[in-house]
Amino acid sequence: RSRSFASSCSRRRVRSWRLLSPSLHKADVVVWFPTDSKPPPAEVTGWFDDWLSYSYDDDYRGLPQEKVLIYVGRHYDAEELYWASTQASAPAALKQEFAKRLSSAKAKSAAGPSATPGEVAEWFTLEKASPTKRVDKFSGELAGQADASKATVQHNAVVKPGAGLVPLLLDDNGRPLVSEAVFDLGSDDWGQHESRLIVVENGSFLLNAPLVNRENRQLAGGLIAHLGAEGKEVVFLEADSAPTISEKDPEFATPNGLQFFRVWPIGAVLGQAAALGLVFAMSLFPIFGVPRRLQKPSLTDFGKHVGALARLLAATRDRAYARELLGKYFSEVKKE
Repeated sequence: RSRSFASSCSRRRVRSWRLLSPSLHKADVVVWFPTDSKPPPAEVTGWFDDWLSYSYDDDYRGLPQEKVLIYVGRHYDAEELYWASTQASAPAALKQEFAKRLSSAKAKSAAGPSATPGEVAEWFTLEKASPTKRVDKFSGELAGQADASKATVQHNAVVKPGAGLVPLLLDDNGRPLVSEAVFDLGSDDWGQHESRLIVVENGSFLLNAPLVNRENRQLAGGLIAHLGAEGKEVVFLEADSAPTISEKDPEFATPNGLQFFRVWPIGAVLGQAAALGLVFAMSLFPIFGVPRRLQKPSLTDFGKHVGALARLLAATRDRAYARELLGKYFSEVKKE
C-alpha cells in the first residue's frame, strides 16, 4: 500500500486491515491496493456491495450510511522512477550497480504490466495491457488539481471502468484515469447519491515513490478532498485481489514479550541467555533444609584471649620480643 498516501489522510482516522470482517463495517472509506493483478471474485465484490449499501453502526443499523470504496489497479511499478531518481545521489562505488538496476527496471516497464483479463461485476473490466504512456494533459473534475506535464501519471489501459462510472480524471485522449460510481441507497442501484465507488487505473500518483513529486501530491490531495467531510475513518485494505471473508474478527493476544522467542535468531540468543540467567540465579539460591542451632561464642572464655594474643605476637615475627613479653608477664603478674 502507499504509506505516503495514508499519511496524506492525516486529518482522518487511518488504520490498516487484512480481512473483509466486521472490523470494516463502521469504516467510512476503504482504500484497496490489491497485491496482485487478478480480477476480484464475485463474492468479494458482493461483500463490498453490501458494505456500500447498509449501515452496520448499532445506532443506525440498516439505515443508509455514506461510504466510499477506492480501488487502485495493480498495474504500475514505481521501480523505474525510484532508480532514475537515485542515480545522481548514488555512491561512487555503487553507480554501476544503480545504472544496472535502472536498465532492468526500464526493460520491465517496456514489457508492460501483466494482468489477468476479466470482468469485475459492474465495476470495471480488466483488459490486456497496452504499452504504458505518460500523461501530458489532464481533463475532468480533478484536472485542476495538478499540472500533468510536471506530474508522473501513467496510463496503460488495463482497467476499463464500467458504463455506470463517471470519469473524474482523464488523459489527453479522453481515457479515464479516475472514475466514480455513486450508489443510490434508496433504489439499490448505482445512480444518484450516497455511497460511492472510485476506481483508479493505477497507483502512478499514489504510491510512495511518485508522491515525492509535488504535482502528484496535489493530485492525491484533490482525490482525498473529493471524499467529503473531515473526521471519517479510513481503512487501508492490505490484501490481494481475493481477501479472506470472515464473519468475525481475529483475536489478538496481548503482547507480553514472549513473541521474541519465535523470531530467528533472536529467539536462540534469548533462549541461551535465559538458561544462563537461570543457572546464575540457582547459584545464589539459599540452601533449604532442617535448621541447625549454631553455638554462640563465649565472651568469658580466657583461652580465646590467650589465642588472640598469641596470634598478635606471631604477626610481629619477632621471637625475642615475644619471649621478653612473656617473661615480663610471668615475673610481674604471675610472680614466678
